[in-house]
Amino acid sequence: MSESDRELREELTQAIDKVRRELEILQAPSSIGGSPANGSVIAELEDELRRLEEAKADL
Repeated sequence: MSESDRELREELTQAIDKVRRELEILQAPSSIGGSPANGSVIAELEDELRRLEEAKADL
């Protein structure tokens, strides 16, 4: 694996971790009783996570 591939793989890993954290936050029950997160936002993040994971697998 070339150095640029390793760097890209690391960037994808960081992006995947970030999206996963965002999803965890949005899907967690609210401690202040607010309304749940918008389902379309969660769906968009899930799609983004899938695309990032596919891109990483293709490296």
